[in-house]
Amino acid sequence: MPRESIPKGLKEKILDEYDHRCAVCGGDRPHLHHIDEDATNNIEKNLLPLCPNCHLRDQHNPTRKVDIPKLNLFRNFKDPSILRPQFHPIYVRQRFLDDVEVNVEPVQDLERKSNELIEFVASLEMGDFYSKRIKELIGRPNRAFVYSFGGGRDAAFERLMSRARKDYRQQLFDNNQYVKELLIELLRYQGWANS
Repeated sequence: MPRESIPKGLKEKILDEYDHRCAVCGGDRPHLHHIDEDATNNIEKNLLPLCPNCHLRDQHNPTRKVDIPKLNLFRNFKDPSILRPQFHPIYVRQRFLDDVEVNVEPVQDLERKSNELIEFVASLEMGDFYSKRIKELIGRPNRAFVYSFGGGRDAAFERLMSRARKDYRQQLFDNNQYVKELLIELLRYQGWANS
C-alpha cells in the first residue's frame, strides 16, 4: 500500500501532545508510527510518536507480533506501564470486554471472565479497593431464582432470563472504558510500574 504523507498540522499536533518525545522512552527525534500498521490511516488516534530505537525494536521486530489493541490502550492512556511485560496478565484478562458487543459468547463465559479479572485485580497492590469497584461495574448482579412448578417450558421465565443476559452484556459494554480507567489507575500502586 502506498504511504500517504501525514498532514503537517496533524503531525505537529501529535508531536506537541507528546512534547516532541518518544511515547515509550521519552527519546528524541520521534517518528510517527501507525498503530494499525496501515500507512494510509492517518487519523489522530492511530498515530504514536516513537524514537528510531523504539520504532525499530518494538514495532518492526519480525519475530514479535504487534498487539494493536494494546497499542491503542497505550495511545488512549499514555501510561508506559501498559507496554511492560508485568501488565500483560491484566491486559489479557480485560480483553474480553472489547468484544462483548460483537461476541456471542454465552453469558456464563462472560461472567467467568469477569470474575477472573476481579480476582486477579484483588491479588495486586491496592487490589481490594479496585476489585470491589470493578465488581460493581462488571460483576453479575445477584439473581433471584424462580422455579417453574408446572414442569415443561415456562415462556415467561425464559423471556426474563433472556432479558437478564442481554442486560448483563449491555452492562459490560457500558462499563468497559471505566474498568480500563480503573485498571490503568491501579498501575500507579504496583512497584514494577514505577521502576
